[in-house]
Amino acid sequence: MTNVRVEQGSLAGGHAGDVLRFLGVPFAAPPVGPLRWRAAAPPAPWDGVRAAREFGNAPIQTAVTSHTPGGKQSEDCLYLNIWTTTLDRGARQPVMFWIHGGGFLNGASSMPIYDGAELARRGVTVVSVEYRLGAFGFLTDPDNGTNFAVTDWVAGLSWVAANIEAFGGDAANVTVFGQSAGAAAVRALLSTPSARGLFHRGIIQSAGFDDYAVVPSPSYERAAAASARLLARLSCRTVEDLRQVPTERVRAASLEESGVFPPPGQVHTPANLVWYPVLDSDVIAADFAGWPDDVPVMLGCTEDEARMFITPTALYAHPEIRPEDAYTPATLAQMAWALGGAAADDVLRHFAGTGQTPYQALAEVYTAAVWHEPALATLNTFTRAARTSYYYRFARIAPGASETGTLACHASENPYLFGTLRRPGFYDEADVEVSHAVQHAWTEFARTGIPRHRDGAAWPRYDQADPKLAVIADRAESRALTVSPVTALIHAQRHAGTGR
Repeated sequence: MTNVRVEQGSLAGGHAGDVLRFLGVPFAAPPVGPLRWRAAAPPAPWDGVRAAREFGNAPIQTAVTSHTPGGKQSEDCLYLNIWTTTLDRGARQPVMFWIHGGGFLNGASSMPIYDGAELARRGVTVVSVEYRLGAFGFLTDPDNGTNFAVTDWVAGLSWVAANIEAFGGDAANVTVFGQSAGAAAVRALLSTPSARGLFHRGIIQSAGFDDYAVVPSPSYERAAAASARLLARLSCRTVEDLRQVPTERVRAASLEESGVFPPPGQVHTPANLVWYPVLDSDVIAADFAGWPDDVPVMLGCTEDEARMFITPTALYAHPEIRPEDAYTPATLAQMAWALGGAAADDVLRHFAGTGQTPYQALAEVYTAAVWHEPALATLNTFTRAARTSYYYRFARIAPGASETGTLACHASENPYLFGTLRRPGFYDEADVEVSHAVQHAWTEFARTGIPRHRDGAAWPRYDQADPKLAVIADRAESRALTVSPVTALIHAQRHAGTGR
């Protein structure tokens, strides 16, 4: 047992081998009762020694998917976790503050895939944070506000600023990093004035990019309209009325209004999601109000992002069903128009000459429109803002991912990042080496602000005039950036009529 004193009281942590763990630490007051749909409030102090050897509650899961954690779920979910190899206040280790993904609908930092021990062994102090999901975190009301989950992240960062030196961390060197919804959280924090000065680097993995070129992006108006419908579903006139509604009824209504159910003839994409950080000129402002000039950002995508979303779940129970049978030319044509707009005919002509199946083509246009093109637009936005950024593409295909056809899909980098390659037969020794390369680059960026390959070579800083990136495939290396024909067509559609 290891005791540490923080502002609120004493904590008794535990060990994971040579790594110290402090789990389920409250960083804000439970957002229940009158604190439902309020900004995160400070945590209460406690007497005696509080056990910190088990994860706290997971947030209420709006949707149930393969990303749904086990364990208890509760609105009382504002807890964080810490992994470190030292409690020396003078150690000044870089701090890596993880925000989990899950579409702002599900997931939890307590999931085994996000175990921070391996990163901590590289000389950093790792923190992971829970936050409110779905309508619990993103209800949008003109009289009551929005972005409640954003205030959760800020509260977690504020707790770190006040307490992390007790865990060997440096409060003046905090990297916020996240994947998918967690990456959108990092991007939101760049525009959150109350977060300014609480983090010093940012890593944006597979989300949090500029608006989509064609598909409408999440917005205040979309969230406010869904919130009004949610109140009506639950026969409530005001948010105060809604505070009296049982958790499960709110959760069910939150799912119905979440945007996970696609329009007829289309497939779901993250672009449909409603519960999301939005510009409200209160919590989130315009023009990167939370982003000091000297904070570098690293961002990237996986090579085959969409394959996580459009491999039918039936395939796992019925391997005889092929994606090629589930996705037809009509599906491809519908989605080409939905994602490519006026570029759709050119996109379809391109695929007609490639010999790809409708499924393969759909995966490519989906990936290009939702991830690769918005990432390119984001890099150019950051360049115009004179900010330092680094770009990567994760393209390693594990043996198991090759067999299932998921390839380097959305979230496939997470087990490499956390060193949690725990699926026997799915990964091999080459994957372990790639994991080391990913962990090295991420922790070097946290330490110095410059990601590096294992041979010490720095990743190229993104330059719009001579764009380069780091590619993490069977090995990691820097290359010139090449843009796929489909990404280029959609990018041209973004700038149609602008003369750019």
